[in-house]
Amino acid sequence: MAEYASDPDNISENIGRNEEEDQFSPDDELLTIKKKFIYYFCFHWRGLICTFLPIILIPIQLSFPPKGYEMCAYTLELMAIFWVTECIPLAVTSFLPVVIFPLTGIMSTAETCACYMNDSIMMFLASMWLAYAIEQSGLHIRLAHHVIRCVGYSHYKLLFSMSFTTMFVSIWITNTAATTMMVPINFAILKVFEDQNLLQIYDEGSHGEKVASDIATCYFCAATLSASIGGIGSLVGTATNLVFKELFTRLYPDAPEYLSFPKFSAFTIPFMVIMELFCYLYLIIVYFGYLRPKSKAARNAEITESGMEAAKQAVEEKIKEIGSVTTWEIFVLILFTGAILLFFSRSPQIFVGWGDAISNYFGIEDVKFVRDSAAAIFVVFLMLLIPSSLKFYDNFRAKAYEDFPDKQLPSVLLWDKMNEVMPYSFMFLLGGGFALSKAAKSDYTDLNGKIGNILKNFKYLPNPLVLLLIIIVTVFITNFASNVAVCNVIVPIAMQLAREINRSPLWYNLAAGLSSSYAFCVPVGTPGNLIVQGAANIPSSKMIKAGIGVTFSSIFVTWLAVCFWAPIIWPDLST
Repeated sequence: MAEYASDPDNISENIGRNEEEDQFSPDDELLTIKKKFIYYFCFHWRGLICTFLPIILIPIQLSFPPKGYEMCAYTLELMAIFWVTECIPLAVTSFLPVVIFPLTGIMSTAETCACYMNDSIMMFLASMWLAYAIEQSGLHIRLAHHVIRCVGYSHYKLLFSMSFTTMFVSIWITNTAATTMMVPINFAILKVFEDQNLLQIYDEGSHGEKVASDIATCYFCAATLSASIGGIGSLVGTATNLVFKELFTRLYPDAPEYLSFPKFSAFTIPFMVIMELFCYLYLIIVYFGYLRPKSKAARNAEITESGMEAAKQAVEEKIKEIGSVTTWEIFVLILFTGAILLFFSRSPQIFVGWGDAISNYFGIEDVKFVRDSAAAIFVVFLMLLIPSSLKFYDNFRAKAYEDFPDKQLPSVLLWDKMNEVMPYSFMFLLGGGFALSKAAKSDYTDLNGKIGNILKNFKYLPNPLVLLLIIIVTVFITNFASNVAVCNVIVPIAMQLAREINRSPLWYNLAAGLSSSYAFCVPVGTPGNLIVQGAANIPSSKMIKAGIGVTFSSIFVTWLAVCFWAPIIWPDLST
C-alpha cells in the first residue's frame, strides 16, 4: 500500500489493471456450452416452446395423411400446453382452431368462427358490464363498509364480515373486482391497528425487504379466497361457470336445461356457504389462535378497547366520506336487481317464466329459445341509456339559456371508462375452448370416442371415487394454469368418461367445472391471488400456507355436495 501511495502513476495503472481483471474474470472464460444453454433457456424458454413444441407433437399423427381425430388431438395438446405455460398470451392461443381446423378439414371457417360468439360469450360480456356498473357507482364499497360497521371490530368479527362480504359480492361481480375492492379496505383497517401498536402490517424478510406479516397475510388472502369461493354461487360469478355450462349444452343440445340460473344457484349457494365457513375457521385457527388460547397467534390477535374504538372511528369516517346514497347507486341497484330477477324467472321450471311465455306465444316448442343473455343485454342497454342523475329535470325549470346544461349527463354505465378495462381477450379464450369441444365431438374426428376407449377402465371404480379423482386432479392443475383454460380442457374429457362408464355427464361436468375455480394456493392460479400478493407483498410460501387448508376443505365439501346434494337438485343424475 505504501508503494502505491507514493507513486500516483502506479495507482492509476493498478486500478486499470483491476478493472480489466473484473471485466475478464476466469468465470467468463469457463462459461461452458451447458451454462450458455441454461442461460439461453431461462431467458427465451417461451420462444423455444413456441418453436419446437409444434414439431415435438407431430408424432401424435400416427398416420399420413393424419386422420381427423389425430389432428384434433394435436390441436388440443398444443393449445393445452400453450395455455398452461402461457408462452404466448392465452387469447392468442385461442385463435389456433381458426387456422388449423379449416386447413385440415375438421370444420369450416364459418363453423369455427361461430364458436367465438354465442349465448355464453354474450352472457359473459353482459355480466362483466353489469359488474362494471356497480364498480363505477361505488355501490360495492358502501356495502362493504356498512357490513363491517354492523358486524363489529375485533379480528374475529372483522375477518368474518370482510370474508362473507367479499363472497357475497363475488357471486354477482368478477372475482378479480371483488378482491380489488377489499384491498384498500384491508389496508385502512390494518393501518388503524398499526397506529395503536396492536400489530404490524409488514415484517422484515430474510434480505431486509418488507413482507406481509401473518395478520396482514390472513386478511388479504381471505379476500382472494372468499372471492374465488363466492364465484361459484351463480352462473355470472366467474367465467368458468359459463364455460362448463356451454360445453354441456353443446355436447347435449337436446337435453333439458339443467344448468338454468335458479337450479345452478340452488345447488351451489348452500355448499358455497359451507366452504366459506371452513375457510374462515381455518384462517382463525392458524392466524388468530382460535382453540389455542396460549399460542403466540392468539396473543398477537388480541385487540384492546381503544383499538376497536379507533377502527370504528376509521370506518365511520369512511362512511361519512362516501356520503349519502346517490341517485346513480339507486339506479344501479334497481337495474342489477331487475337483471337477477329476470335470470331467475326466465324458465324456473316451477312456474311459467317470461321466457316460456314468449315461446308459447309464438308457438315455439324449444324452451331454450330465449336465454339469459337476452335479459342481461337488455338491462345493459338500459344502463347505457338511463342517465346516472336526475339533473335533466333542471331543463324544465330553466328560465334562460344559461340555465341549460353545457354538457351531456353520464349514463348509469360509462361505456368509455368500461371499455378501457374490459378484458375482451377472455371472449376468445372461451371461444377457443368451445371450438375444441365442437371439433372433438364431430363425426369426422370422433376424438371424444377415442378418448373414451382409453377411459373405459374407470368403469370398475365406484362412482364416488371417480368423482373424487376428477376433483383432485382438476384442483391441482388449475392452481398452475388459467381456470378457464383448465375448464375447457378437463370438462370435455370428464363428460366423455361419464359416457363410457354409463354415468350422467352432468355429474362429471359439475365436478370438473366447479373444481376449476379452486386456485387457492399458488399466486399465478388466479388474478385475485396476484393482486393481493402484489398489494401486500405476500411471499408465495405464506400464500400457500393460507390456501392449503382451504384447498383440502373445498375438495372435501365439493365432493360431498356433488355426490349427495346434486342428485337432490337434479334427480336425473341417478339415471
